[in-house]
Amino acid sequence: MRHSIIRKSLVSLAVIGALGLSACGGGSGSGSGSATTSGNLSSGVITGFGSVFVNSVEYDTSGASIMVNGIPANESDLAVGMVVNLRGTANANGTTGSALSIDYRDDLEGIVQQNNFTASSTLTVMGLTVRVDSTTVFESTLPAVTGFDSIQVGNIVEISGNRLDNNTIQATRVEVKKASQNGDEIEVKGTISMLTATTFKIGTLTVDYSAAASLPGIALSDGLFVEVKSIQGIDSVSGNLIASGIKLESNGKSGIEGNDGEEVELSGPIGTNPSSTGFSLNGTPVLITTDTTFKHGTVSGIAEGVQVEVEGALNNNGELLADKISFHEATETEAQATINAVDSTAGTLTLMGLTVKVNTSTLFKDNGSNPVRFFGLDDLVAGVDRVELSFYKDDVTGDLVAVKLKREDGSSDQLNGTVESLGSGTITVAGVSVDISALSTSPLLGDKVEIKGSYDSTGGQLIATSLKIDN
Repeated sequence: MRHSIIRKSLVSLAVIGALGLSACGGGSGSGSGSATTSGNLSSGVITGFGSVFVNSVEYDTSGASIMVNGIPANESDLAVGMVVNLRGTANANGTTGSALSIDYRDDLEGIVQQNNFTASSTLTVMGLTVRVDSTTVFESTLPAVTGFDSIQVGNIVEISGNRLDNNTIQATRVEVKKASQNGDEIEVKGTISMLTATTFKIGTLTVDYSAAASLPGIALSDGLFVEVKSIQGIDSVSGNLIASGIKLESNGKSGIEGNDGEEVELSGPIGTNPSSTGFSLNGTPVLITTDTTFKHGTVSGIAEGVQVEVEGALNNNGELLADKISFHEATETEAQATINAVDSTAGTLTLMGLTVKVNTSTLFKDNGSNPVRFFGLDDLVAGVDRVELSFYKDDVTGDLVAVKLKREDGSSDQLNGTVESLGSGTITVAGVSVDISALSTSPLLGDKVEIKGSYDSTGGQLIATSLKIDN
């Protein structure tokens, strides 16, 4: 339970909330630590264990029923990066609670058709565009596939994330499960379009449902949100997915399943085509009213892809009436290096001379040679362990705050960020001095750069061996 202990000690030290915001309990109440609500629904990414952290709240799972893709499961079957729907009680402190149920359903498990990671940080999987970024958790059971760039066409991947629109998923977790289908069942969830008597589209993929199990009493139509299963896979001649079964997903609508009047907390990126009166959040329509309050921003900040946390209640149309919308800080910098120092009590670690805070919303992932499930700061050893950090600078406090902390093996140090200043043979990125005197590339002020090299802790400088400008 180390992760739990470390995070509880941070409650009075860190900014509590999703990706750096103040955490929000499920309702009002009095009495420190007492449960204030019951049956409230929280939908978000699992960021750690001890028991389970979702939307910056640590939920005890000892009495929870857990489902994974419709099958009863245990907490050990859950993983960091999964988007889950959690019902439970939140305590008055806003940081702890008890889970009654946790439901995880992947967005798809299927065939990679294109890998455009290098050009656009996207994959095409079963007709859907899957976007990845620095906070997306990567897993692979294939030794040869070690990152997004090495995923091969034909690989089978499981995706969890948030839907920006009918055809686009912002992935929070990508797991490469198999080299190829080999007769195993695959599945994709999506919205039907261009329906005919035998086919329909999900994204760019044509689904042939002529031999699929029917939906009793339900007629297929454009706009229905369905799950398609396939054993035969994608036909090599027609390019169509041969469906073996179809069922309605979420009562035929993309978005969260809840009851009229139920209090809900959602987090994720704003979907496509937002406006000042509403937007989509992982398929759930969010309505902005004159009573909606904003934190860390205003209504003018509503834009596609912006990370937010929304609290409110569902109406009988499945729309979320927003009481409060909190904006998340955007990740600005990534760094990979050996830790210089770690302070579990203060909730900080130092690398490349930078002191970075963690909090209850920091996503912890252990990819070391002997990974720990309940991974926390007290598992890290200064001067020995290497980590990869994604972090931002808090506009109010000036603190550097970690969005994702991943321990991993490796040797090359790396820094990705924006050039803040220029010197003679040097640049500064995120406060780190970088020696580029041995390189022919000369970035400009404001350029976004990817730097590899070796950090000299004695001189306090990253000695660059390569630099790529990525604007």
